[in-house]
Amino acid sequence: MHSGDTTVQRIRRVDLVPGYRLVQLLGKGGMGDVHQAVQLSLGRTVAVKLLSQELAQDETFVARFEKEGAALATLRHPNIVSIVDRGKTADTYYLVMEFVDGPSLRERMREPDFDSMQALRVLTQIARAIDYAHGRGVIHRDLKPENILFDDQAGGLAKVTDFGLAGLDERSDVKGRHNLTQTHMSMGTAAYMSPEQRIDAKTAGPRADLYSLGVMLYELLVGDLPMGNFDPPSVRRPLLDKRLDAIVARCLKPALEDRYPSVAAFLIELEPLIPMTVGPMPAKETPGQRFVRKGRAVLRSIWRGVTIAAAATALIIVGTVYARSRMESKRLPPGLAVMNDFGARFLLTSTGRFDTEQHALVLGDGPDTIDLKAFGRQPTLTSGAIAFSGDAAPAGRVVLDAVTEGDGLVARVTVDTQASRPSAFEPLISLFRGPKPEARSALMLVGGHDRYVALIISANGSDPLLDWSLGPDKRGQMTAPLPTGAKDVVLELRIDPVTGALTGVIGTDRDARVLGDSLSLGPDWQALFAEFPRLGLGCIEGSCAFRNVSMSGLVKPAPVAIEVVVPPTGVRPPAKVRIDRPRPPAVKPPPAVKPPTSKERVKKIDPKPPVKRR
Repeated sequence: MHSGDTTVQRIRRVDLVPGYRLVQLLGKGGMGDVHQAVQLSLGRTVAVKLLSQELAQDETFVARFEKEGAALATLRHPNIVSIVDRGKTADTYYLVMEFVDGPSLRERMREPDFDSMQALRVLTQIARAIDYAHGRGVIHRDLKPENILFDDQAGGLAKVTDFGLAGLDERSDVKGRHNLTQTHMSMGTAAYMSPEQRIDAKTAGPRADLYSLGVMLYELLVGDLPMGNFDPPSVRRPLLDKRLDAIVARCLKPALEDRYPSVAAFLIELEPLIPMTVGPMPAKETPGQRFVRKGRAVLRSIWRGVTIAAAATALIIVGTVYARSRMESKRLPPGLAVMNDFGARFLLTSTGRFDTEQHALVLGDGPDTIDLKAFGRQPTLTSGAIAFSGDAAPAGRVVLDAVTEGDGLVARVTVDTQASRPSAFEPLISLFRGPKPEARSALMLVGGHDRYVALIISANGSDPLLDWSLGPDKRGQMTAPLPTGAKDVVLELRIDPVTGALTGVIGTDRDARVLGDSLSLGPDWQALFAEFPRLGLGCIEGSCAFRNVSMSGLVKPAPVAIEVVVPPTGVRPPAKVRIDRPRPPAVKPPPAVKPPTSKERVKKIDPKPPVKRR
C-alpha cells in the first residue's frame, strides 16, 4: 500500500474482500487495482484484482470484468496466469488469481544481460500459450510486454495475464457467451494492435494476436517498435539471423490473410532458430582432453630437441587421440541425442483412431487423421507403422500432435531395432572416431520446454535405460540388467493415476519386466512436463521400426460410497420381536422288545420237534 493511505482506508481495504487479507497495492490498471493478498483459508499468497467503484456502476465494464474471469477459468496452461476465485462485494467486484512474483517483460527487456536468444525463448513460451488459448476459442486482443509476467518460483516461466479484453472466437462452440465488442469499436493498446482491430474490434480474430506477437518480436530483437516503413531486424542488428526478417514481415502484414494461418504455423518457423536449452554438460575435463592438453606441451618440447621425423610421428599420434577425444566429447547421451533436431523438421499425417471420450489414441487403420512432427531424420509411414532408416542424421524423433488427457496415462509400442551394416573402412574410421554408437530405439513422453521421459533399448542387448529431464532439478537415468532382443520388443511407459508413479515396462503378459524402481512424480506430475505429454518415438543410429503405437489416458477410480444410517438423537432402537415357529409333532418311540428267554433262544436255533421214546 502507499504510505499516504489513511488508517480508515487501510482497514476498509483489508476487510473489502471476504476471506482475503489485502497486503499491498501492486499496480493500477484501466479497470481497477491489483493487490497482493493472503487467502485466509489456505494461508497462500494470491493476487486480487478489484474493479474500481466508478466502473462497478457501469454494466458494460462489469460484464467485461466478469468476462476476464470467465476467459481465465477455461484456460489451464503453465504459461497462463490461472484464476483462483471471483465474486462480488457490497460495492465492487473482485477477481482472485495466482500470484506471480517476478517482473514484467517490459522490466526484463531493460536488463543489460537480456539478449536476442533469451528474447526468442520468451516469445516462444508466449506463443505456445496463445496457441493453446486459440485452440479453446479465446483471443487475447491486448498482447504487450506489460501483460507478460515472469514466475521466478517456477524457474522464470513467462506467463500471459490480463485477459480483460479477451474475445471468444466466433468459430468456437462458446460463440456468443460474452460478446462485449461492438461493430466499429477499437479496443487494445494502439502500438500493438492489428489494422483490423483498430477499425473494428469485433473483426479481430486469432490473426490479430499474431500481429501483436510480431510487434513484440521486433521490439525484443531491435529495441524499438516497427513504425511506418521499418528496417528488417537484421539491418538494425547485423548479428541476427536473417531468417527472422521474413518471420517478422509476415506477422506484420496489413492484410490478415497474408499473415500466418495460425500461431502453430508461426512456431514451426520460429523454433528452429532457437538453440536447444539442453545439451551435454561435462563440466570436468575428460581424460582424453587432459591427455591432449598435456600432449601438446610434450610436443612443443620434443619439437625443440628431436629430429623432424620423430616430431612428425608424435604429431600423428597426438592428432589421432585429439580427434577421437573431440568426437567422443561431442557425442550426446542417448536421451539428449534423441531430443536434438539436428536442424531438420518435417510435418506428417497418419490414419488412426482418436477416441476423445475414452482418451485413447491408436495409429493405423481408422477414420481419423493424426498429425505428426518429425525431427532429425525423416521417417516413413505405412499403415500406422513408423520406420527410421539411413544415416542422414545421428538420431530421429517423431511426436504425435494429439493429447489423451487423464489423471494418468499408458503409452505402448512394439519395436524392431537393427544396427547399420559396417563399412569396409570401419576399423580406420573407429581409430579416429572411437567405437560406433549402438543402435537404439526409444519410447518417449514429450512435454513442453524440452522436458521428456524416454525408455531406451539397444539392438545388441545392452541393458535398457530410463532417461528423464523434467526441469533443472529433476534429471537422471536408471538402468537394469533386463534381457531384450532386437525384434518385436514391447515397450510401455505408465503413469499411475493415483500416485503419479512412472514405470517403464519391457515385454507383455508373463514376460513383462519392470525396469528398476518406479520414478515418483507425484499427483501433480503434469506440472513437471509443463503440459500434458505427447507420445514420442526416437531412433539413434541404425534402423528402427515402430508398430502398434497407442496411448491412453487413465482416470482415478471412483471412491466407494458407504451409507451409514444413524438413528436420530433420543429415538430408541426398535425392540426385538420374538417369532414363535410351530414345533414339529412328537414322534412316539417304538415299543420296547422283551429279550427272549434261554428256551426261546434254543427253540429258535433248533426248531426240530422232540423225539418221543418208547
